[in-house]
Amino acid sequence: MMAISHYKGPAMVLAGPGSGKTFVIVSRIRYLIEERGVVPSGILVITFTKAAALEMQQRFMKNTDSSYPEVTFGTFHSIFYQIIKNSGHYNSKNIEIANESFKQKIIYNILFSIAEKDPLLKEEMDSDTDICKNVLSEISRIKNSSLKSDDCNSCFAFSKYFNEIFEKYKRALKEFEKIDFDDMILLCYELLSEDEALLELCRKKYSFILIDEYQDINLMQYKVIELLMGQDKNLFIVGDDDQSIYGFRGSEPRFMLEFEDSFKAHDPKTYNLNINYRCGSDILNNALLVIGENKERLLKNLKADGSNGTGCLVPLKFTTKEKQYNSIKSFLHRQKDNLSNISIICRTNSECMSIAAMLKEEKIPTNLDECSKSFLEAESVMVLINYLKFSCVEKRREFFYKIMNKPLRYISREAVPTEIVNEMEVKRFYKSNKRMLEQVNKLFSQINMISHMRPSLSIRYIRKEIGIDREFQKEKEQLDEFERLARTFEDTKSLLNEINKRFGERADEKTVIKRNNGNFVKLLTMHGSKGLEFDMVWIPDVNEGIIPSRGAATNNQIEEERRMLYVAMTRAKKALMISYVTGTKENAILPSRFLRPIRSKWMLKYGDQPSSPSSGSSTSSSNSTSSR
Repeated sequence: MMAISHYKGPAMVLAGPGSGKTFVIVSRIRYLIEERGVVPSGILVITFTKAAALEMQQRFMKNTDSSYPEVTFGTFHSIFYQIIKNSGHYNSKNIEIANESFKQKIIYNILFSIAEKDPLLKEEMDSDTDICKNVLSEISRIKNSSLKSDDCNSCFAFSKYFNEIFEKYKRALKEFEKIDFDDMILLCYELLSEDEALLELCRKKYSFILIDEYQDINLMQYKVIELLMGQDKNLFIVGDDDQSIYGFRGSEPRFMLEFEDSFKAHDPKTYNLNINYRCGSDILNNALLVIGENKERLLKNLKADGSNGTGCLVPLKFTTKEKQYNSIKSFLHRQKDNLSNISIICRTNSECMSIAAMLKEEKIPTNLDECSKSFLEAESVMVLINYLKFSCVEKRREFFYKIMNKPLRYISREAVPTEIVNEMEVKRFYKSNKRMLEQVNKLFSQINMISHMRPSLSIRYIRKEIGIDREFQKEKEQLDEFERLARTFEDTKSLLNEINKRFGERADEKTVIKRNNGNFVKLLTMHGSKGLEFDMVWIPDVNEGIIPSRGAATNNQIEEERRMLYVAMTRAKKALMISYVTGTKENAILPSRFLRPIRSKWMLKYGDQPSSPSSGSSTSSSNSTSSR
């Protein structure tokens, strides 16, 4: 294969879904070492996730009998971190990466302070449980695209306050002496730009760079790679612009679309992996009709190899969501011995969770059984239980550890040296730190208050006064349910006894689930399904407003949403079910515009009815260039 035997200079491998890209990357590394004499330590292989890096490394080790362990495999973040760490400019102990939970707490506090002055934003915060996550995504997009904070998405609820949020977020990270992953990329770029000796060292170390899933690269990552590859431009990229679905974090398919132009002075080569070894031909051909509507894409000639036959696309529609869900249930009951080969792929996580709850009632096991767990297992409820245990049962250290920083108070474990917590000892530990002493005094005062309350009142107090509701915005439902349970008990010890009893019953349930030996249906989002494959896939709710989502306003956003559907469709090997809800004549719901190129499937089955995919609005790309 020509791609495998590519030696020097820039090369792009267009690898459609199921076309064997990992095989090509692994084989090329071996070719460079064994046929071209390239030193293994001079080869750098970059992927986007730890799991992908590990899988690639394991495949390579197996393929070569572990003969070349010097080849470097890693994610962008891990490679850039090593460059920073080994540069000598920073002590690695001083580079602390802020985790997701920490960042969300910072953002929540910033938004909360702004929302106090704006009732509409307060309402937005209360209704949108993903608000902090969405703000962080926007910050990440801005940083990774080298944009200014003024360029934030205007559809974003806090857009007029974004400058303030952005500056306060940066200030908070600095105050806590932390950086986020986006800062790390920027820091690496600045180091390599300013330190010529370091840059030269890195270029000599890595003479050949291979990047998987190149369609997901963002501007700042590209700029660092541009520096690293030096004059020889020995860059070998593998990807599929039709599977670029991470625009929310700054990823841009344009780096693939413009690859040949960017490297035209260095005689770039393009190789096409045009055989799909996964999908039946009917599934693949219909998926290609869907993605073919995108204007900004590289032309491909993807064909099914026939190993999975023709496969079949099953078109479905239902008047209500309930009928759609009932049909999914019936289908899964019929396939009860084959669930591990089935995936339900949804546009959003909330759809997945709704289906998980419905299947749980039917005793159909899913990968989300642990997510649709009893409200007692929610992290927020566990915190409440530990507050009750520490306040009303015993002052044990294990309980205290679980509440002392919920919400964050910066209390150190070193302040609690004994198994039974001594209030005076904790206070003595902070006697020279006035701010911390105030925090500790307040906490023990609150604990004392809880010990004298009825269960339901103590839970309300912990939620509202101590601030657990603010800490766990996404778990309001579980907290409410726990409070309802508490109202049926007069004293805390009786409530805790009931909880212990229920945990025992839950353990028995989990044992039953384990006995399924991995035979459970996979509920995935379109983003989460990428890279996976299943014999049978069902994509529900393919309606306007869901896919494309209501938030997709620009041509680029619409095209990315269409790519998401394409990714979901090409997960199926043998059978693909696509369904949408029609609503009633009085209250019609439109099918997704993305189904229009394959509407004949529905017309053949149901006839040309008003609710077929031929109806529905469209957003055409008036200023898009044609497919390349």
